[in-house]
Amino acid sequence: MWGWCDLLAIKEDEVLAVQTTSYTNISARVKKIADSDTIGIVRKANIKVNVHGWHKVGSRWECKVIDVS
Repeated sequence: MWGWCDLLAIKEDEVLAVQTTSYTNISARVKKIADSDTIGIVRKANIKVNVHGWHKVGSRWECKVIDVS
């Protein structure tokens, strides 16, 4: 969705758009969203925007969350 949103979560009073990626690509995805023609209208609509960067630590997966709303 919008050229960068992988997941859209909706609850009663909040909408969250998520770009998910590997931990090493977080900065590239933040830039992709910032450069997007659609981010302005998404922010204007008060949609929260996160980048989730995943990496494996030992035997577990961990997620770093960056809010780019």
